[in-house]
Amino acid sequence: MTRNTMRVCRVHGCPEIQRAPLCRAHAADREAHQRRTTPTKVTRDWKEQKRRKKAVDDHVAAHGYWCPGIGEPPHPSRDLTANHLVPIARGGDPRGPLGVACRRCNSRQADRFEVRAS
Repeated sequence: MTRNTMRVCRVHGCPEIQRAPLCRAHAADREAHQRRTTPTKVTRDWKEQKRRKKAVDDHVAAHGYWCPGIGEPPHPSRDLTANHLVPIARGGDPRGPLGVACRRCNSRQADRFEVRAS
């Protein structure tokens, strides 16, 4: 039996039927909102993605899969991410220097200045 993949837009009251969770109009509205409110949505282009990957790769080459720890002692982690030393939310340059931390520490530190360079 074939499964029906068509569905109603998830925005209450919208009658549009499509394959995606949002109709084109509401998807465009959501994307515009994200671009206005999420600084990294605009600055995270291909060049930035490569720069972040290089920062993580350089950290792994120098230190192995170790997170420097933010608010806790350094610990092993295979899920390392690059983050800004001065958060964009605090006026940091989107192309500014990057530090490396595990995803958990990166999420915990939010927009504080406590990130250590790798």
